[in-house]
Amino acid sequence: MTAPALPAPLPMRIKLAHGLGSVTLGIKEAGLTTFFMLYYNQVLGFDPRTVSLVLIGAMVIDALVDPLIGRLSDATRTRFGRRLPWLYGAAVPMAIAWALLWVSPDIAQHSTLGLIVNVVAVRILVSACEIPSVSLVAELTRDYDERTTLMRFRFLFGWLGGLTATALAYGYFLTSDEPGQSGLLEAAGYTEFGLFGAAMILVTTLGSALGQHRRIVSLPPPAATGHGNSMLADIALAFRNPAFVALVSGALFIVTGYATTIASINYMMLYVWQLGDAQFAWYPLGLAIAVFGAFAAVGRAHRRFGKRDTAIAAALFSGALAFVPYAARNLGFWPELGGTTSVFLLLGFMTLSLFGQIVANISAASMVAEIVEAHEVDHGTRIEGVFFAGYLMTQKFGQALGIFLVGQLVAFAGLGERMRPEDLPADTATQMGWIYAGLMVLIGVLAALGLRRYAIDRASHEARLALLGGGAPAHKERS
Repeated sequence: MTAPALPAPLPMRIKLAHGLGSVTLGIKEAGLTTFFMLYYNQVLGFDPRTVSLVLIGAMVIDALVDPLIGRLSDATRTRFGRRLPWLYGAAVPMAIAWALLWVSPDIAQHSTLGLIVNVVAVRILVSACEIPSVSLVAELTRDYDERTTLMRFRFLFGWLGGLTATALAYGYFLTSDEPGQSGLLEAAGYTEFGLFGAAMILVTTLGSALGQHRRIVSLPPPAATGHGNSMLADIALAFRNPAFVALVSGALFIVTGYATTIASINYMMLYVWQLGDAQFAWYPLGLAIAVFGAFAAVGRAHRRFGKRDTAIAAALFSGALAFVPYAARNLGFWPELGGTTSVFLLLGFMTLSLFGQIVANISAASMVAEIVEAHEVDHGTRIEGVFFAGYLMTQKFGQALGIFLVGQLVAFAGLGERMRPEDLPADTATQMGWIYAGLMVLIGVLAALGLRRYAIDRASHEARLALLGGGAPAHKERS
């Protein structure tokens, strides 16, 4: 039985409330991808391979749990709907787990097992919110462009959450009072960083749930017979769907590229580009320009070129722009390192490359919702949670691969605890640059090759809606 579709456009307050739910994901990514490895490696003295393995192991466990969360979310039946109970239930423990990751370094320093448990708890609790939250996209609307709009707001708020945490880290929490010292290598500011993130996680998760509450509870409940298959059967069906397989094979490398960029950013700016604390503070500005630029551009690109072709072009564009500054630096065409010209030229290339990565990420994520109706036409059931959980699982494998690559790069460079940038041999910095630049091009090409096989476009999606009886009764909220 088909759930009624909602009329477009959705109210702006629903779009904003829905997007707010992704702030938690942005904060988690900023912390675990940008600062976690540097903190536990350079500040607390963990071997970089150990840190990367902790992150990878936690991601793998989390990824394997994702389809279970998605299927349980699909099967949840309460007077608050299928998804909201998950958001309300996970918010407080998620904030506590995040704070503990940053405020108890002495415990973590002496217990790798304790660190693993803490990271796993953070990741699973974030998934318990993110999967039900993003699954609402397919329930709130069936319109091709409105789904893009919802995903734009999710990514905008997610990156704003991460950007806010990153900007405050570079500009406030992780600055040093001593001239010539990098605040990134001092432990003092990480506690405040963690507590700030925990507060943001709690407020935004509950705020998103409350903001969508009336809309969600007024939706007609899904048919009780909508999940006749077993949990494993639904998950297997999802991963046999040709469009889904094509999407995740490309999205895996889109996310790998982004994770490699973010996980390596502090190492590359500090050791390869020789930036100081004041110059680091410009990076969030570039990220903000990339985020808002992608938010403005992606809807127009989807209407003109379609979601798949936009994602392919953006992935290739990003890889090429990531390669150029490292090639120019290593071949002697770059201005003096650490100078103003070098900083702003680097910032420009980084911003454009990040813009491409963000457009590719938004495009790929918004393609999941159309697979829901393709599956419904073929099998008669709606399993939004399973598809979105499977996509998030793929993202985590991509993140794990990116972090693994960065861990190997850092180990190859021999970056020990508190190594000063001037102590790294110039040849090693050059080799780091070539390896990183080559990886980014390769990752972009692999992403494009995977996405080429995704066959759902606007016309085929609208044809499926017609088969499903897309002209559903209008939605009416409870007063």
